Amino acid sequence: MAKKILGLDISENSITAVQVKCLLKGYQVTAYATVRVEGDGGLDDAIKRLSDEMDLKSDSYVSSIPAGSISCQNLEMPFKDKKKLNQTLPFEIESLVPFSIEDLIVDFTVNELSEQNEIVAVSARKVIISEQLNTLNANGIDPDVLDIRCVPIVYWLLNQEGTPDDGLFFEIGEKNSTMVLYVKRCIILIRTFRSDGVLLSDPISNGKYRKNTDAKMPEQTKSYLRSLCIFIRNTIHAFAWRRNMLIHPEELFFTGIGAYYPETKDILNQFFDIPAKQIDLSMDNRIRMDENISQGWNPLLMDSALALALREAKKGKGFNFRKNEFEKEKHYLGLKTELRKATVFLIVILLFLAVDTGIDYHFIEKRYRALNQEITEVFRRSFPDVKKIVDPLSQMKVNINDIKKSTVSLPGLDTNRTVLDLLKDISERVPESLDIHVERMVIAPDTVRISGRTDTFNTIDNIKTGLSSSSYFTAVTISSANLDRTGKQIRFEIKLQKAK
Repeated sequence: MAKKILGLDISENSITAVQVKCLLKGYQVTAYATVRVEGDGGLDDAIKRLSDEMDLKSDSYVSSIPAGSISCQNLEMPFKDKKKLNQTLPFEIESLVPFSIEDLIVDFTVNELSEQNEIVAVSARKVIISEQLNTLNANGIDPDVLDIRCVPIVYWLLNQEGTPDDGLFFEIGEKNSTMVLYVKRCIILIRTFRSDGVLLSDPISNGKYRKNTDAKMPEQTKSYLRSLCIFIRNTIHAFAWRRNMLIHPEELFFTGIGAYYPETKDILNQFFDIPAKQIDLSMDNRIRMDENISQGWNPLLMDSALALALREAKKGKGFNFRKNEFEKEKHYLGLKTELRKATVFLIVILLFLAVDTGIDYHFIEKRYRALNQEITEVFRRSFPDVKKIVDPLSQMKVNINDIKKSTVSLPGLDTNRTVLDLLKDISERVPESLDIHVERMVIAPDTVRISGRTDTFNTIDNIKTGLSSSSYFTAVTISSANLDRTGKQIRFEIKLQKAK
C-alpha cells in the first residue's frame, strides 16, 4: 500500500494542505485545499474548515511555522559534532536574543564555507511551538517534522539541475514576505518583512488560481514592492559587511501571491540586476497530477505545502523544531511489533549483563582516562583563553554559569553597559517631539550608524546635539543629509563613535 504524506503549510493568514502518495518513482498529488486563518477560532477553526474540504488523514505529516516566528543567527564554531553543538549553541544564542534560553527551542545546520565551521542557528519560543502542536494534535495531526516556512522550497531548488550555487529566494505574501539567501548551495540568511496587507488576496479566489497575463499591478502594490526590494538589498549588503563576505546572487527565484502580476518579475529584475524566475514545483518531473487536480492547481499558494510533502522526514535537509520536550513519541501497534520490541529489550539486557561480567578494573581505568582527556579537549576548544586547567568539568560548569548570568552585550561595551542600555540612552536623548523615522541602525564594535528620514535640517542638528552629551560616544558626526526624491523630507545618516 502506497504511503500518503500530508504537507501542512501554516502562515499568518492561511493554512494550505497538499497530500501526496509515494510511488516507486516519484509522487502522486491526491488532494489539496487552502483556507484563511481568521476570526476568534484562528488556527483551530481553520483546520476544521480545511478537513471539511479534504480528508487530512495520512500516514505521516510534515508541517511548518511562519518564518516571522523564528530568529536566525550566524555563528562560527571550532567543531561540527552535532552532539557538542546541541550542548553549546543555546548558550551562544542566549546573548543574542531577548529571551531566556529555557524558553527557546534551537536547531541548526553546519555550513563549511570557510576554515571555520559556520553555523546557521534558528530559535523559536517554546510557547509558539507548544500552541501550534497542541492545536494540530487536537485535530488528529501529529507532524513528524516542524520546519520553517519556505526553507523546504529552497532545498527543493538546490536539488534541481541548473540551479546556480549562489542565489536568492523570495516569497511575496499577503501579510509577510520571506527572503532566503544561499551561498555555495548552503542557506546562510532567513529574514521576514511585513507586508501590512498591501498585497491583497483579490487575485486568489477560494484557492483557485486565475491565470491572467494582463493583470495590472495596483500603484500601491508597486510602491510597496519597490520599497521591499530596497530593504532586501540593504539587508544583504549589511549582512555581507558584517560577515566580511562577497555576496553576488546569480539568480532570484520568487513565488507567493505577489507573483500573480507580470510586472513583479520586471521590478525584481530592475532592482537586483539578476535574472528573476517564478517557480512552480508542479513542473518537477517526479510529480504527477490527474487532470482534475492540475486544473485548479495554484502554485502561488500550494508550492510551500507541496515542498513540505516532498521533504524526507528522517533524512531531509532543513530544520526541525520537534526536539527535546517536543520530540514526537514513537507508537508501536500490533502484537508483532510488541514481540519485536520485547525481543530487542531482552537482547539489550543480555548484552549489558555480558559486558558487565567481562569488564575488569583495567578497562574501567582506561576508559576513565579517555573520557577525562576528551573532557579536557572539549574544554580547551570551548574556552581557549583559559591556560591553567585543573578540573575541566568543574571549570566548565563555572564558565557556563557565568555565561548564563551575562546580559546581552556587544564588543565595545563594558560588562555594566548592555546593548539595551545603549538603545535606551539614544532613545532618551532624541526628543519625542522631533519628526524622525529611523530606517536602519547598525551597531558595530566601534561605531553606531543611524539612517532614516526627517522633516528639516534643523531636526538633524537637534538630534546631533542631543546625542553629543551621551557618555556612550566620543564623537557624533552627520555623515550625510540630503533631500529625498519627493523634496519634502531629508534623508540622513549619523555616525556615533563609541567611547572606549
